[in-house]
Amino acid sequence: MKFSGFMNVYQLDDMSWEYQFGEKSLKANTLKELEVLVSLYGLKWSRLDDKLANESIERDKLNQTGFLNVYIKPTSKGYIWCYRGSDLSSASLEVLKKKVLKEGMEWKVVDETLANESFSTDLKKFSELLF
Repeated sequence: MKFSGFMNVYQLDDMSWEYQFGEKSLKANTLKELEVLVSLYGLKWSRLDDKLANESIERDKLNQTGFLNVYIKPTSKGYIWCYRGSDLSSASLEVLKKKVLKEGMEWKVVDETLANESFSTDLKKFSELLF
């Protein structure tokens, strides 16, 4: 769990975000979604550390893939694609998609532009390895 720079907000290992208050918490896949959820519950959203908050916003932007429950996890060799709520991961987005569908889980595009960028990034990574 990483402190985000926002009051009561932490980044979890699956790259999602959690707002903790008392013994309860709210979770969302993006900071923007979490901020909306926090405001719907009438809770306070504020910055405690501008530098950390800005770093968290940048990490959050970089980790939006355009696919439901798919996130990027940094590794010592670059990154891998992972599916939230499971142990499924792969260095290839296409392979992850096949694993998710084989397990009977949902594979859904939630942002066409981001999804296309993710596939382009994935193809570029493998093209660089081949040449």
